[in-house]
Amino acid sequence: MPRKSVLSLLLLTATISGAQQAATTTPKSGPTASSVDALPRDPAKMAVLIDASYYRPEELSSVDCDISMDWAALFTAMKQTPPPDRLVALQALKIHSHAVRGREDQITFDWPDAEIAGKDQIEGGLKQTLSGYYQMYWPLLASSLFKDAQDLNKIEPLPDGSANVYVGGDGNHLIITVDQKARPVHWVLDSAAMKGIIDPEFSPSPNPKPGDLSRISGLRVVENIGSSSMNVKVDMDYQLVDKFYLPRNVSFGIVGAYALKMEFTSCTETHGSAAP
Repeated sequence: MPRKSVLSLLLLTATISGAQQAATTTPKSGPTASSVDALPRDPAKMAVLIDASYYRPEELSSVDCDISMDWAALFTAMKQTPPPDRLVALQALKIHSHAVRGREDQITFDWPDAEIAGKDQIEGGLKQTLSGYYQMYWPLLASSLFKDAQDLNKIEPLPDGSANVYVGGDGNHLIITVDQKARPVHWVLDSAAMKGIIDPEFSPSPNPKPGDLSRISGLRVVENIGSSSMNVKVDMDYQLVDKFYLPRNVSFGIVGAYALKMEFTSCTETHGSAAP
């Protein structure tokens, strides 16, 4: 996925949360989404409800994973047929990521002995894609949406029980529509640099227990910069790593062009303020 698209996502989230935040501690008490009867107009109360409406591992400091790519599916989507030996060599490639909140991620490669044409270009493309994924993951999926309730300028109740929350200033205007459960289901950004829309999709916990939160299982992103437009689609499911639910299968791509399917396995994590 082109880096330009991901940086545009960060421009949107920087309006309200900053591109990379230090690890914070999730409040241990407060209202849950199931307790919402009517959405409040008070910015502080609304910010708390939105934060409590879906899962984010805010205590997570770093994550290490092995990553495998579905090369066959990618070539099929691109309508290409690689030589069998090249596909075998790509499927044998071992990729490892080390991602730390607030720092540049590290991607390493362990190639098979076979000679691979274009190895540098392949590594460069994968590093760009995975860096783009982590640039999206930390602010959008692993951080609180608001630094401060004062970021909320206005709350506009809607007839169906949802509400529009107005955020930002200084030329960056963001409207977040929250549903009756206070989940942020539609974001619209209007700025001098770009116009963009993000539609998160939420899925319940696969083994729900009292207090379990729904998780973001997909993102639909449309961005317009000048005369150019891009439609990005991200889908994911989760795995339990120690006490955190982290993405396992991720499909990350451009609608109508391709989707790169990745599986994150053998993951380890650190949490708290320190990370290696």
